[in-house]
Amino acid sequence: MLETLTAELVWGLVPRFVGVIYLLAFGALIPQHEIMPGARRLAPLGLLRARIRRDFPGLRRYFEFPTVLWIDDSEFTQKALLWAGALCGACAVYGGPYAFYALLVGWIIWLSVEPRGLIFPWDTMLQEVGFLVLFLPAGETLPSLLATALPLPSVAFVFRWFVLRLVLGFGKDKFVGTTKQDLLYLRGFFVWMPLPTPLGWYAHHAPAWFLRASLGFMFFAEIIAPVLGLFSGPLRVVSFVTLVGLMAGIHATGNWGFFNLGFVMLSVCLLDTKSSIFDLQLEPWASRLTTFPDVAIHSTMAGLFLVSLLYVFNNSWFMRTWLHWPADMFPLPHKWVPWVARFNAALEPLRWLAPFRVVNGYGVFPPHSMPPMRLLPVLEGSDDGVTWKQYGYRHIPSFAHSRPPFIAPYHARLDQITYYMTMGIDSGSLFGSLFPLANPYTINARVIMFDLLAQRVLSGDPHLLRQLGHNPFPEAPPTLVRVGMIGMTPTRPSELRATGEWWHVRRLGTLVPARGVTTWLNELLIPEPELFHPDLVRWRDRAAPLRAIVAAHAAGQHPDQAVLAGSDLTLADVECLWNELVPMLAEARGDWTRMHEREDAVTARFGPVALYRLERVFERYVWLLRKQTGRHRFGLTEPSLPVQSNFRYHMLMHEIVLDGRAAYHAVMADPARVVERVERSTDATQLWALTLFRYDQVMLHVSTFRCSQMGLQSKMHGLPSFFEYYDLLVEQVPRGEEFCPKFVLHEDGEHTIEGFYPPPPLLTSTRAQEG
Repeated sequence: MLETLTAELVWGLVPRFVGVIYLLAFGALIPQHEIMPGARRLAPLGLLRARIRRDFPGLRRYFEFPTVLWIDDSEFTQKALLWAGALCGACAVYGGPYAFYALLVGWIIWLSVEPRGLIFPWDTMLQEVGFLVLFLPAGETLPSLLATALPLPSVAFVFRWFVLRLVLGFGKDKFVGTTKQDLLYLRGFFVWMPLPTPLGWYAHHAPAWFLRASLGFMFFAEIIAPVLGLFSGPLRVVSFVTLVGLMAGIHATGNWGFFNLGFVMLSVCLLDTKSSIFDLQLEPWASRLTTFPDVAIHSTMAGLFLVSLLYVFNNSWFMRTWLHWPADMFPLPHKWVPWVARFNAALEPLRWLAPFRVVNGYGVFPPHSMPPMRLLPVLEGSDDGVTWKQYGYRHIPSFAHSRPPFIAPYHARLDQITYYMTMGIDSGSLFGSLFPLANPYTINARVIMFDLLAQRVLSGDPHLLRQLGHNPFPEAPPTLVRVGMIGMTPTRPSELRATGEWWHVRRLGTLVPARGVTTWLNELLIPEPELFHPDLVRWRDRAAPLRAIVAAHAAGQHPDQAVLAGSDLTLADVECLWNELVPMLAEARGDWTRMHEREDAVTARFGPVALYRLERVFERYVWLLRKQTGRHRFGLTEPSLPVQSNFRYHMLMHEIVLDGRAAYHAVMADPARVVERVERSTDATQLWALTLFRYDQVMLHVSTFRCSQMGLQSKMHGLPSFFEYYDLLVEQVPRGEEFCPKFVLHEDGEHTIEGFYPPPPLLTSTRAQEG
């Protein structure tokens, strides 16, 4: 049957299927509007737009943050866009001469609503395919499913390449670096994936041989099958059938929004088994090769293909941020840094292209086996601060009796984003330069999403309470809300039959401390440029307020005056920093046994708003110091600093400010002193100031490091930034920690978690390695 599909039918189906994906994607967003970033009561877009206008004047900001919401970002417009996007999908399904315009508007709208949290791989998939489909020929109107013409060979090739590159990206991330101990990868994956289905829960309990065989099939489907799809003829059919089988299995065991169904529909392009890029030398294509518009389309496709080769080695985490990494993101020898800087400069055209998401990287999961435990942040309410009751979620399991759902292709965004918070991935992530958002305002923030959700629970917001599913305070909202973290491991099928419980559940600790109704969160919602993540050097360099302080210092102003340029900060803030805060921060510096005590003292003296304001002054001094010591940093002037990453260099600057006003100005006057200062610097002292400024965020990361292996694996893979301090952080014990799991990986690939997850009955290996 597959071979009876004509090319006209295949390419007539593809744009209609993109229309179906738009229907699924926008249709799922409509009922979730009120609980997504950008809504009136949850990080309203108007605040973000105003800040971008202030910090990045000029037309370029419209290209770096492309969205029609620049025109109007009201609640009505945001809701209307979602309905309009769904209508565009329906028009594309119908076909006809206006389908192209429907697809064009659909792509513009989908790109425009990205600031509302469209960060998942299937969101990116739709951004990219939504652009490519614009180059396909129009389809006839229903009931005919045929295309009015065949696509240009270059367009057909790039479309197929996109489909194959996407799944190859996931395979590359999953299998590069895999060892024998990782052959039971699926044992843990079926548990810790964001939203397992009932079948996924049962698949976790499958025999080891079945899980190993399934991983072998995944290797064939994600590595071999994409290569087969590059060939014409029967091999392309084999690729299609294999990929459909893979997606069917993933869809049955996990809820991944519209990804699996959408990918299957897009992979229909592989059923055009006869077309090839080499058809360009045949008629009717050959005679039109250099005529408009064919030559423009061929050139566009060639450009997209070449750019995509750079993204093949990228993944879904880094693909939005890698173009903004500084040349010294990783600790490289000084002689390499100029070459990396030149390479970064050569990528400037890609920085203009990247915000439009026409080419992307794919791949999310690590190649190593992970323990079969789920981590989940949960909102907990109390009226007295003693007795706490847990809220639930509408879909994601959060109680012992919670049955895994089956909701795909619907995408429950709130439920899924909670999963990533327990990996430290949130708007407040301190390794935000490795986070899948390129917007500098939405990483390294002082306020995380759960802070905002907690405030909405305290106000009794009905939209959020409906999404939470279980409300333990049905009569009136509690007076206090905190965010706890629970661990969940699957029960055995026999336990499920006997008790009705799907999960063993243990509370691990508190991620966000208890708070009542407060207003200060709104004041700290969007970070000032001086508080952008230290690795976002390009954004800092371009931000108008930071350019102002550099220009003021270059014009001869004293640093104490220059740091105030382009801000609402005052000399009183400067004096408070040097005379009060710095001495408090410097006390017991590096003695992490006193960290909790020192945080209590600093918070009691200043409070969150004043401390935030002083952190801004602190980071402005750091920025001036970076500019002054840069030549020693890169070995352009002797003596040179030892090789270190950009993040660690930034933490060294923290140390110098903590040394006090006199020491700071001495280094500003004689930058060579920075080389001597690094010799007295340690991990414990470098991270001290950051932790006291952002205690709750650092302790959240500490909790996630201790309760999962994500931080350990990131460190082992050589990731820079906050992960460089893993060994120090994982040894700290956060307040309120109730249980810290101890993972044991056995030689045969099975895991145990002492006191929480027993060994499988057939476990025969006695030798193990602790993780």
